[in-house]
Amino acid sequence: MLSILDKKAMADFMTILWNCWNNRNNPVFRGKEDEAKDIWNKASMLSKEIRIHNLLKVPLLSAQLDVRKWVKPPKNYIKINFDASTGNNRIGYGVIIRDEDGFVLGGGGGFKDVQLSFEEAEWYAFDESIKIARRLNIKGDVLFESDCAGLVNKING
Repeated sequence: MLSILDKKAMADFMTILWNCWNNRNNPVFRGKEDEAKDIWNKASMLSKEIRIHNLLKVPLLSAQLDVRKWVKPPKNYIKINFDASTGNNRIGYGVIIRDEDGFVLGGGGGFKDVQLSFEEAEWYAFDESIKIARRLNIKGDVLFESDCAGLVNKING
């Protein structure tokens, strides 16, 4: 049923449910219940106010999803993506190496029982990505890609 409702109808439906829930709490907190028509009027008014607010104010969260996907490297380049995570005195890292067509040339990953900061773990993953590229005898132009802004800024700086 809910999948066939449009966004406005869904918002109205959820507002009515919220007002019904509040009305069920009214006997406990206010000592009285509202009439059904009053619940409907409150829900209708709240829906209108929310719609007006959303038209007048910039939303806190963008309605547009930021979809990110892997982008192929330029012609004659190899791209090496690496990442790391930390937790419980342990790090995990992963590396994947692809050519200009997106074909996987190799990769690796693992865990290390050591306590490192997030950025130190990313540096460790970067070092491991270089070692894996050497083992695979990767030659030519290489692009390294990381989601760690601190590491990227230090390397580019």
